[in-house]
Amino acid sequence: MKLKPALAASVVISAFLFVSSLICLILQPELDRIKPIWEASLILCPLLILGSYLTMKGASVRTALLFILDILFCGSVFYLSYSGALNPDFIIKRPLGVGASFEYSFLLPLLVLVASLLCIKDALNIVYGYTARGREALVFLGIRMSAMLSIILLGGILFIIIYKGIWVINWEFLTSPHRRLGQAGGISTAILGSLWMVLGAMLISSPLGIGAAIYLHEYSKSERLNRLITIAVSCLNGVPSVVYGLFGLAFLVSLFGVSLISGSIILGLINIPTIILTSQEALKSVPNSLREGSMALGATKWQTIRKVVLPSAMPGILTGVIMGVAKASGETAPIMWTAVTFTASPVQMIYGVIPDLFQPVNNLNYHLLNLIYFLGAWDVEARAWGTALVLISLVLSTNLLAIVVRNYYRKKISW
Repeated sequence: MKLKPALAASVVISAFLFVSSLICLILQPELDRIKPIWEASLILCPLLILGSYLTMKGASVRTALLFILDILFCGSVFYLSYSGALNPDFIIKRPLGVGASFEYSFLLPLLVLVASLLCIKDALNIVYGYTARGREALVFLGIRMSAMLSIILLGGILFIIIYKGIWVINWEFLTSPHRRLGQAGGISTAILGSLWMVLGAMLISSPLGIGAAIYLHEYSKSERLNRLITIAVSCLNGVPSVVYGLFGLAFLVSLFGVSLISGSIILGLINIPTIILTSQEALKSVPNSLREGSMALGATKWQTIRKVVLPSAMPGILTGVIMGVAKASGETAPIMWTAVTFTASPVQMIYGVIPDLFQPVNNLNYHLLNLIYFLGAWDVEARAWGTALVLISLVLSTNLLAIVVRNYYRKKISW
């Protein structure tokens, strides 16, 4: 589509305003240098769009009113910036000392970002003549920008963690316990404690969750009971993890003490609803014709489930297990009172293979939480970033392994 020079220039200026304001919102740099450029753009861009609008055919009163409002907003942002009403000393203070404070370095980029979006909207409407195609283009642009923004934010978080944590990662950091409250040593005990706790949670939750899903979908005949149980499981899936921690403190700690088995049971209970719901959906995706064909050949109900249904539903079931692994690896609140300690004691093993289930263990999440508590008092910031990087790496590695296994079973499905 060929654009007029004025309209093309307005699109370029709007894109510049959008990108630069978004970067300033994220990085919070000094605005002295870019502020004059924004002010010039906030005057030039609306004028270019106004010139294109006046030469457009088919303008209506409604579109003119909306366009005027957008122009007034851009002019207001320019006035606030140019007049000094919005200056580096400007701040919206917290009411009663509670909540966030909004300062100049946040408010000005935010207003410029909104103005750029309005300019982009008006430019696209003029290009398409305020038709349905223009509205469709705006929706698609909004979807693409949302996707790009999500990728930028997630990629930015990952980049910051890698950049700040990679410098402390070495063999000693990964294989030695911490010393002097995390100021020296490494995180070996936290890594081993996390791995054993997640493995224990999966051994508890996977059989129970998959078994419950098989019963509800394959054996239970009461639709009312199935609906009631599904609603209850969905409600449990939304219960905050700290409530599970309170349950563990009240019941499990009195039985097993602060120990590995208490933390594994709590994490397993948290994962069971997720595994049940995803496994049910996986079983529903298996065509009934496969079950009927197996039964017609003389197979029993259990043989049909074991030989036909479960292999076909395995990719979806493993998806639920993957989600459970990620959820268990990231929980801190439920294990703070039931399983973890900040000591550097190694995980005690029975016969060198099986961990002692009745010992408290260290954990990467809890270790990182304590390092965050010590920030400002001790020099532990670099080790906190390194711990966060190791935690994310372990979660991603576990998920990658599960995805490989899931894809292996998916290739074996032939229907």
